[in-house]
Amino acid sequence: MTIMLALLEEGTFRAPYIVGGGILLVLFTLITALMAFGRGREHS
Repeated sequence: MTIMLALLEEGTFRAPYIVGGGILLVLFTLITALMAFGRGREHS
């Protein structure tokens, strides 16, 4: 998280895309983990 904030304050053109991509990646991994180990697994 601190790396993404440092990139954002650096002022580079690609920084918002890196931060947004990192957030999307974290959300995707959380959703995947919930689907793998969450309540939906009980019925299978």
